[in-house]
Amino acid sequence: MKMEKEKTIHDIPVPAGIDARQVTIAKDYVTNRLSEGFTLNSLFQKHSISSKTWYEWLEKPEFNTFVNEMADVLIPQDELAAVKKMKKKILSFADKASVSTSEMKMFTEVFGYVFAADARLQAEKLGLNKEGTTSTDTHRTVEEKKAALLARLRS
Repeated sequence: MKMEKEKTIHDIPVPAGIDARQVTIAKDYVTNRLSEGFTLNSLFQKHSISSKTWYEWLEKPEFNTFVNEMADVLIPQDELAAVKKMKKKILSFADKASVSTSEMKMFTEVFGYVFAADARLQAEKLGLNKEGTTSTDTHRTVEEKKAALLARLRS
């Protein structure tokens, strides 16, 4: 039986549009974020970047995906399996006839990202984007917008 080489963060391909400086800072972030005493401010100071720059980078899908893929490599498989087991137990709270306050709190904390995604999807169904404006109405005439709104109200 051949042992497969363990994947490292250096095996993650760098997407187009990410420069060498961003790669260095992303790798530093991923490898050190679990260290005791690590703060984002220390990362910003070490690499002479602002928090604004960091968060702008994270908003770019290719950079965010790159950081997440590297972070995934560092998660030990046994810990990942344990988290999956716990999530299944917490997920079972949704099927209970009566849920305690602590169970509800735990559920919303663990699955907060799902609640956020659901809220985003509901907003998109209503034609809203992050800024609270309609995302698809920028190129439609007033008459087209009116017709679309009336059609939604009729259905």
